[in-house]
Amino acid sequence: MPEQLADDELASRLAYIVGRFNRRLRLAQGGLSHGLLSALASVTKHGPIRLADLAQVELVSAPSTTRMVAELETRGLVIRNSDPDDGRVSLIEVTPAGTDAVLQARAARAAVAFDLLAALDDDDVASIRAAIPALERMLGEP
Repeated sequence: MPEQLADDELASRLAYIVGRFNRRLRLAQGGLSHGLLSALASVTKHGPIRLADLAQVELVSAPSTTRMVAELETRGLVIRNSDPDDGRVSLIEVTPAGTDAVLQARAARAAVAFDLLAALDDDDVASIRAAIPALERMLGEP
């Protein structure tokens, strides 16, 4: 079963490399923790969104989502509005400052990735470029 071993090694190496790459990117998040930035980006992408739906998207508990949204709200990055379909429920929306924070964090993270890519030769960059569509499909991204 050498093929299975190769798949196991591929999965292991991919997880290791993605973890290390993610740690490098986390340093460039514009003063937001990974969880806060992730939640803010999800509100930007899916909002206005209910807390329960945000918890599902983020794969975290409802209490964790409530704390994150409260922190984002304190920072002026999101606001809560009543759901027009159910006044007992709040919808979370990103503010202009929240949109700016996401864009700045994305730009900072892209700069880190750019610097890492710049250290590679053209063939390595081409290999990474060719792998991007498969990685996007693997994560269910468009």
